[in-house]
Amino acid sequence: MKKSLLLATVILAFASFAMAATTDCNFDSFTGSGTVPDGYCSITWGGVWSYYDSAQPPYNPFSPPERVYTPNSGAGEYTFTLNTPAVFSGAYFAGNAFATVDFNLYDSSNNLLWTSASLSPSGTPTWLASGYSGVVSKVGVFSLANDFYIMDDVTYGSATPEPGTLALLATGAFGAFGAVRRRFAK
Repeated sequence: MKKSLLLATVILAFASFAMAATTDCNFDSFTGSGTVPDGYCSITWGGVWSYYDSAQPPYNPFSPPERVYTPNSGAGEYTFTLNTPAVFSGAYFAGNAFATVDFNLYDSSNNLLWTSASLSPSGTPTWLASGYSGVVSKVGVFSLANDFYIMDDVTYGSATPEPGTLALLATGAFGAFGAVRRRFAK
């Protein structure tokens, strides 16, 4: 029984360590259309990302009704900055297949850290993972045809576990240490 309890504690501690705080920015607190304000979801949007909620296939949101898009500027990159550096997971995209998108991830000094795989959007919202597990400050979305894709459910998380998670992990470690110590003390 003690071994099972110890094992359960250690597994729970490691599982909660992996579940650090995550933010899913889905834009659904907006109605109508407009420019995403800086600070929304703790992100600086830079005045270039707009939201809207009207039906317009193939620009289907992952979590209706709102989604965001960029100006019609041809090929290029639009960025947003995480107000606190974090691990950027990815986002959902939909739109025209010719508007291929990928992520460029930057540190606080604007150094390129990583470029994700590319995604050709369709009418079905599809997840594009960043593919990078390190901390970033700025995310660039590069497209061959801006304004011909939409983005939804931007997801990022903290790079470090929350204090409660650390306490649980420490409890499990002390429990394991105590069990081993008692076994060898006999």
